[in-house]
Amino acid sequence: MESNRNNLDFDVLGYKIKLSPDADGSTDTAERIVDLVRSEALNLQEKSPALDKGQVAILVALKLASEKLSLEHDFKENLDKLQLSARDALQYIEEVSPTTI
Repeated sequence: MESNRNNLDFDVLGYKIKLSPDADGSTDTAERIVDLVRSEALNLQEKSPALDKGQVAILVALKLASEKLSLEHDFKENLDKLQLSARDALQYIEEVSPTTI
């Protein structure tokens, strides 16, 4: 990794990639992103050495997109369950609390 005018330069599958650091100036997120992609690409290359770099890149992108969509689905599902639980709890509280006249 090399730094150049607030951009960070990385090498992934032989391609030079430039990323900007986080808004707070931290390079941790950019490095973690590249490390994840690089790790996924290397694992895929080890399992399927006949794939070219472009195929590896597309398969990594598809895998990460699938994981993202799955996380979004799980998050929405959990949020819906939480909202339902909150409504049920509020209804229960209203039922059991004494009313004032």
